[in-house]
Amino acid sequence: MTATSRTVVRIGIIGAGMAGQAHAFGYRNAMMATDLADVDVVPHTIADPNLALAETVAHRYGFAHATADIDALLADPEVDAISVALPNHLHKDVLPRVIASGKHLFAEKPIGRTPAEAEHLAELAEGSAAVTGVGFSFRRLPGLAAVAQAVRAGAIGEIHTVRAWYNADYAADPAGALSWRYSQELSGGGALLDIGAHAIDAAQFVAGQVTRVLSSTLRTVIAERPLPAAGAIGHGGSTSAEHGPVTNDDVALLTTQFENGAIGQITLSRIAHGVPNSLGVEVFGSAGSISFDSIRAGEFHLFEASLSQPGASAAGRGFNGARRVITGPDHPYFTDVAAMPGAGVGTGYAEAFTAEIQEFLRCVRDHRPMDTDFATAVRMMAVVGAALDAAASGAAVDVGSRARFSTTAAAQPA
Repeated sequence: MTATSRTVVRIGIIGAGMAGQAHAFGYRNAMMATDLADVDVVPHTIADPNLALAETVAHRYGFAHATADIDALLADPEVDAISVALPNHLHKDVLPRVIASGKHLFAEKPIGRTPAEAEHLAELAEGSAAVTGVGFSFRRLPGLAAVAQAVRAGAIGEIHTVRAWYNADYAADPAGALSWRYSQELSGGGALLDIGAHAIDAAQFVAGQVTRVLSSTLRTVIAERPLPAAGAIGHGGSTSAEHGPVTNDDVALLTTQFENGAIGQITLSRIAHGVPNSLGVEVFGSAGSISFDSIRAGEFHLFEASLSQPGASAAGRGFNGARRVITGPDHPYFTDVAAMPGAGVGTGYAEAFTAEIQEFLRCVRDHRPMDTDFATAVRMMAVVGAALDAAASGAAVDVGSRARFSTTAAAQPA
């Protein structure tokens, strides 16, 4: 590599809320990857309608500029790549404008509220010469990536049973403000889409595509919430005396079928008291089982049935059990994100954002598509659409059996 063979990527971020700040964190730490030594990441501009928030985030993460004018950012020839981290209902308007600008695009999941919106955006992305990726961040956790790698390598044989979950408590407090997340129209789904997007994607990442939703149950437990304060971000409480209705699900239970014939269960809750943030996958196969839980992100568990077979030693049969594997340099992404790249130092959700931004930058440098492209988001949204239809009809629904899904069915308050 010569001194002149460098790639300069000047970054703009649209959205200064929680997800936008996580993207900013990722860009700030992206150069931890040694294979990106030939890339210069320039944190250029944070854009948000709340200019004061944009200025605060720009200062915190080392971005040179802040603006409330998204169109000015998109027209700026000094900006090469855009991250978008906005509420779901704004993606339909903003993402086409970013794609039309010709700048590289990294969008927070989901890319739309419905399968139809996602498909439309994916079609636009296919027509762009720029890199267009989607942030399914949990895939970049070394433990979950290692589990997917082991399953694909046949470590547990033929898969027959899959269990995935995402439990969180961010909505467990009834005083939590009625943000866009609690509106079916604005969000496209409650727990089913907000956190279910990650659990569904994780299940498909590890076990293959979901082809059918056999059953789907959606329930709203907290039927109304206080109205939010203007400009509020996050999941904080509200002191407003005015309340409004929650029109999507707090809890979702899905039974699914995978392309290889395996059956699965995906359970989702945003009101899981005592479980702040846990995404997990457990897979059983003909030769063993393997599991991962993000709340203990620095490890996963593998059981190999061969160690208990009649041909194994008596000691092996007597003491065989699920083995805890501590993540380390032998696992995907680890050496690029760990502050001290030695086994046992641990990695968590913050490192997942760094890893996904690193992969985006590699793709920009190498002019190649991301493995989590817009088509990946469409496949996830197809499962969400089928789950909404199955909940409304009480019948099984094939994923992708129709070009469009109805997404008007919201959970009924308990």
